[in-house]
Order: sequence, then structure tokens, then C-alpha cells
Amino acid sequence: MNQKKIKFINIGCKVNFAETSRLKDILSERGFGVTDKSADADIVLINTCTVTNQADADCRSAIRKAKRASPQAFVGVFGCYAQLHSSELEEMPEVNAVYGIKEKFMIPDLLSMHIDKSEKSIEVSDLTELHFDFAYSSDSEARSRAFLKIQDGCNYKCTYCTIPNARGYPRSLEFEKLPEQFNEVRSKGYLEIVLSGINLGEYKSNDKYRFKDVLKLISSNDFGVRFRVSSLEPNLIDSEVISLLCNSDNICPHFHIPLQSGSDKILKLMKRRYNSQRIFDSVLEIKSVNPDACIGLDVITGFPGESAVEFDETYKFINTLPVSYLHVFTYSERKNTLAATFPNSVPKITRKERTAKLKELSDSKLQEFHKSQIGKTNLFLPEKYDADKKIHYGHTSNYVNCFVKTDKKLENKIFAVKFQELSNGKVLAALA
Repeated sequence: MNQKKIKFINIGCKVNFAETSRLKDILSERGFGVTDKSADADIVLINTCTVTNQADADCRSAIRKAKRASPQAFVGVFGCYAQLHSSELEEMPEVNAVYGIKEKFMIPDLLSMHIDKSEKSIEVSDLTELHFDFAYSSDSEARSRAFLKIQDGCNYKCTYCTIPNARGYPRSLEFEKLPEQFNEVRSKGYLEIVLSGINLGEYKSNDKYRFKDVLKLISSNDFGVRFRVSSLEPNLIDSEVISLLCNSDNICPHFHIPLQSGSDKILKLMKRRYNSQRIFDSVLEIKSVNPDACIGLDVITGFPGESAVEFDETYKFINTLPVSYLHVFTYSERKNTLAATFPNSVPKITRKERTAKLKELSDSKLQEFHKSQIGKTNLFLPEKYDADKKIHYGHTSNYVNCFVKTDKKLENKIFAVKFQELSNGKVLAALA
């Protein structure tokens, strides 16, 4: 049993990525081998996502593909899709076991009971009496950036979202344990920690400590790494948060904000907790405090009731903002969400056209941001080295995707670089 090899497949967000990595570490410590080769896999474990219909389809496709590639393997499926759609997975002949949210870190113990069973094992329980499961990523080529989960779950009632049903209510890593975990990640050789969570800004520990306290802890201590914030809800971004992210030597000036729409009518239908003016004011304040800060937005196109008028509002609103890039999602109906019952559905072809238009806007915004950085200096963390081309790829603290030409591989540390010119969507930089 202990000599069996496991292939891991991860679908979805950075929290999923961190949880898959932790499972990989635990099972490796238990004596299992880890392989990337399907032909060698005795076990395939697939961490799933259910944020959109496409994510659901991707999960099913990944399961079928995994079984074709490893026909002899035991296939276990866990994560958000497994929690919400265990009955669908039970019907798939490729699946041997299904594990829910509460059960995913029980997999190392459950495998020994399930792997030799002829019948399927379904281990999915309701989302009551949850506890926080610590996780961080541990597999990157250069071991430069780690995604550290410090928060899980969400109690927001956005009308399009199934994640609260899949992940359960909010819970967080204990505040007192943060320094220990920061130091552990640093001891593995990482130089950047990306603070991650399902609704990160709702971090809450011991009824006392909130996300601002996490930022203050990081800002006032040297943990030997730089920190980046993965995503913050607009209603949780205020002047103090902006100041901490923009002015700290230890925190990257990078904001990723789930805008979702620039139309107040659509935001209200989505049951978001802010209006467009709140976003507008926050973005301008960020840029006034740090003009070089990177700001990304999530946007959903084709939400029910989004006519050409509301989409035009969103497009013009974003176009007026000094943001750096967009992550654009095409709306898809989700079972058991209020939005799926709304009238005035947008034709799918129209949704895709709007998505394409916003992606073009994103490309324009990113190029504009990159141009604004030419001639300036920033701090670069090498992430990947191409020995043939003698090029290092990585990101600066303000998330400029750049490359540096060097004769030899750089040490695993942070370097000052000066931005020189744009080249194929990236920025050429030189060591300063």
C-alpha cells in the first residue's frame, strides 16, 4: 500500500491549489509516491471547482480524461464540485470515491479503507461544525511564491454564487498561529506569500482579530518575505486598508477587486454590498496614495437583466478607471441560486461577445499600465528560468509581468530592476 503512486489534478482557485499541495505533502510523508505520469499512477486524486457551469464541465472532463490515461488507477474526487454534486459523481463509472469539504483532509486515512473496495465510497457530509484546515502551496518550479490559506468559507448571499453552499460558513486560521506559519513557509525557501481565502477580507479570529490586524502584523514585522493579497471584496476596502497595502515595505501594492459590474442596477440584482461609486472612490484613492499600484478587477458579463445599456455602463465605467487588468467571466446559470430564476436572460452569444469586448479592454488597460512603468524601478522576484534563452521570468511587487536577460541563473532572492521596454505582452527589465 505505502509504495503506491498518486497523481494529483487541481481544478480551480488558489485555495484549491494550496489544499492540493498540503494533501500532497501529507501523503508523501505517509510513504506514498507522487507522480506526474498517468501511466505510473495507482491513484488519481482530483480537486474540483464549481464556480461556473464551465468549471463543472471541466471537472467531469478531467475525471474522464484521467481514467482514460490511467485505466488501472483508483480515482478519488474531492472539493467543491464533489460537495455539491456527489450524486452526479456517484453515477460516473470512472469515479471510485467522492470526498466532501469536511472529508478532504481525511483522505490520507480513508484511502486505505477505500482503495481495495469494489463498490464506490461516498464520504460527503453536511457543512455543520466546520473547522479551519490550514494549507499552503509547496510546488513551484523556483519555490518563489507560496499561496497561504488563512481564511475559508463565505456567508455572503450573492445571487449568482454557489460557493457558500460548497465551502460553508467563514472560518480562519488563529491569529496567534500566523507568525509560525509565515516562518514555516519562509523556511521552505519561498520569498513571497500570497494571502488567500474564499473571502479573505472577512478573516476573523477569536472574535477579536480582523484582516486589518493581519496586515498590521505583517507591516510591523520582518518575516523575511514579501506578502501579496489575493483578493478583497470592495466593501472591505477602506482608507486604512489602502494605506497598509500601499505604504508597507512588506506588502505588495497590488489590489485584486471583484467588481462584477459597473452598473448599479446589476449590482443590486447580484446583491453585492457596494455600489459603483464606492469602487470609483477606492480606485482613485489607491492611485493617489501609490500611482504605481496594480489594480485588477473581476467582471461578470451577461447577468440576467444586463441589457446593452447596463453593459455599456460597465464598459464606460471601467474605461474611466486607472485599473491595470480585468479577469472577465461569462455568466452561467447555477442550480440553487436566485439568479437562475431571474427573467431577462441574456443570449449566450451576446454574453460571449461582451466577454470578448471586455477582454480587449483588459489588454488595452494592461498595456497602458505597463507603459506607465517604463523607466521606473521596482523589486523583481525570479520565478522561472529559461536556460536556453538565458531569461528569467517573474513579477515585480506591483505585479508587472516582466523578464530579465542574464548570463546565468539568478539566486533565489529579490532584485531591484529597471523597466526598459514592452515586448510581446511583457516588460523587459534590467538589473538595477
